[in-house]
Amino acid sequence: MNRDHIDELAAQQAERRQSLYQGIRTDKTHIEVNKHPFEIVLDYHEAFDLDKFTERYSTILNKYDYLVGDWGFEQLRLKGFYKDDTKDVQRAQTIGTVQDYLYEYCNFGCAYFILKNERVIKPKRTSHARKDDRRGKRGNGTNGSANNNGRSTQSRSRSNRNSSKLKQRRRNKSFTTKQKAAPFSEKRQQPAKVNAGSGQQARTSKPANGKRHFTIRQK
Repeated sequence: MNRDHIDELAAQQAERRQSLYQGIRTDKTHIEVNKHPFEIVLDYHEAFDLDKFTERYSTILNKYDYLVGDWGFEQLRLKGFYKDDTKDVQRAQTIGTVQDYLYEYCNFGCAYFILKNERVIKPKRTSHARKDDRRGKRGNGTNGSANNNGRSTQSRSRSNRNSSKLKQRRRNKSFTTKQKAAPFSEKRQQPAKVNAGSGQQARTSKPANGKRHFTIRQK
């Protein structure tokens, strides 16, 4: 792609943007782009050009408190800055650091201007961001899902301990009976009485009480 083709594309884009945005001067230090007001607070080396600014302008810049335009290689660059007391922004994005920006990112001694946005329009928060905020609030400054996981882990651990205790009780019951067995008390049977005599043979007889005893039978 040669240089002439690039210039042709840039000219076509500028024409399209002129139909989208129109800028006018209300006085020496105030302008409007599509009825959005700006004030020229600094114009170093007569850097401000209304037509060029309108070509480079975009509604996304309306969220900034200040716009800084600098020239380099015959091209205008725009950058937005917030007020110094704006919360939740980096210090490099505040207007108090504009000189650091010019020294570090712009050509030395370049022409530049600073515009003040007189009607700042903050972008609408997306539904995705609101969901993230609700999650953070639900967690009270911590990760709510981590808390829920911790609670569920504790509940599972407590349930496992109770189940183990119940199984142990059942095992203990399987080794015991409801009533204790009576101690073993078997009486030893008394030996039968033997009446011995000379030349007699021992014999037994069964008395009425069921006990046996021996008698000696003579030969």
